[in-house]
Amino acid sequence: MKTLKLFAGLLILMGLAACEKDEMESLELVPSNTADIKAVKNFNNGMINSYSNIVVLEWNEFLSKSIDASMPQPTEAKIYAMVTLAMHDALNNVVPKFETYALDNSEVDASSISKKNIHSIADAAVAQAARDMIVHLFPLVTTGADELLNARLSEIEDSVFKIRGIEIGKSAASAVLEKRAGDFPLRFVSYLEGSAPGEYQANYPPYNVARPPIFPDNAVFAPNLGELMPFGILSGDQFRDEAPHPLNSGEYLADYNEVKSLGCVECPLRTEDQTEIGFFWIESNASSMNRLARQLITEKKLDGWEAARLVALVEMAVMDAYIASFEGKAYFNFWRPITAIRAGDFDGVDGTIGDPTWMSNAFTAPTAEFPSTHAYNGAAAAAVFRSYFKNDHTNIFVTSPYNLPGVERHLSSFSQLAYENAISRIYIGYHFRQAVEVGKRQGTALGEYVFNNNLRELKKLL
Repeated sequence: MKTLKLFAGLLILMGLAACEKDEMESLELVPSNTADIKAVKNFNNGMINSYSNIVVLEWNEFLSKSIDASMPQPTEAKIYAMVTLAMHDALNNVVPKFETYALDNSEVDASSISKKNIHSIADAAVAQAARDMIVHLFPLVTTGADELLNARLSEIEDSVFKIRGIEIGKSAASAVLEKRAGDFPLRFVSYLEGSAPGEYQANYPPYNVARPPIFPDNAVFAPNLGELMPFGILSGDQFRDEAPHPLNSGEYLADYNEVKSLGCVECPLRTEDQTEIGFFWIESNASSMNRLARQLITEKKLDGWEAARLVALVEMAVMDAYIASFEGKAYFNFWRPITAIRAGDFDGVDGTIGDPTWMSNAFTAPTAEFPSTHAYNGAAAAAVFRSYFKNDHTNIFVTSPYNLPGVERHLSSFSQLAYENAISRIYIGYHFRQAVEVGKRQGTALGEYVFNNNLRELKKLL
């Protein structure tokens, strides 16, 4: 009898221990005061770490397949930023781990969330937020988005957590849309200005490639983009400092001759590797940096919260780099190499030898030259990666499926990423070296600012 009582007592103790363990998985530590209670409520790292990145990556890849290479690059970048931020906000209104962009999570009560139900509520929240944002911003893929949402929700057992997750996702998307409700559309604008040496002139051939965008003659794209409300920086002119070199300077002459000899169609001085770099990095950085983020998320086994935060920070930095660089373009209104080289004999500079038939190695975008947007947003993304992983070193092969399918380039550092992405613009004749170097420097500062001031871990802010 005593043995039976002892055995029964042990079972009760084991049961209590199990209950305590389940409770601790939800609370993570025993609060001793009010501050601890807040910490427990908001930062259940053990539970969050159990949430995989599968649904975040699933919708990220759907977004990529839906919009890549199908619209002007700034428009694409803005969609990427808004969708990824909505997914991030949705997760952080399930369990508040990081600051949000639009949907406040300061009053969220996550005490009912545990390892047993976190996938139900979080998967529903991410999927619904992503679907709602994508359908609103790019209605052409509504059918595919609805099919993916229904497939994902059908795999979640019906429960109050599933319903709650759907509502969180809807609220996250609505909050982002409401915050960006004042945004103006990004469009082509007729441009007949510019005639003096150094002034931007829309006098070169429009896009003549098979896929869009195709822009009209004598037009520029979104010249007011620099006035758009930023996502993570303070203003479009926050990092503007250096002006383009004067046309009569030695620095301008050196830049002029460099791009003239390396950036034209079939330039004999350009090496095979330089040609590859030029075409490899033509793709929109919103797309290429997003793809790289997915690779790193998988390689480093980031959980869903970490994955959503990384891609949101990257796309926020890329879009803000568009805004900041376009602000500089409008402010300085400097001419493109294709215009400068064709007018080299008439620019008032003795040292510039013109070539009226000169063509850049790829189509030149319908925007002013300085600073280089591509160098700017590539460096911004590289700075986010470097800051996020607390290391410049990486060891990864990257691809360029839209421009050089089958070609891989190896990256040993995020600095190499920023450098190759920036220098590529000389090899395709888009930019002078100064525009590339300034864009890279300012983009690095922007990326570091975005990382240090947005979507921060709440625990570190207490």
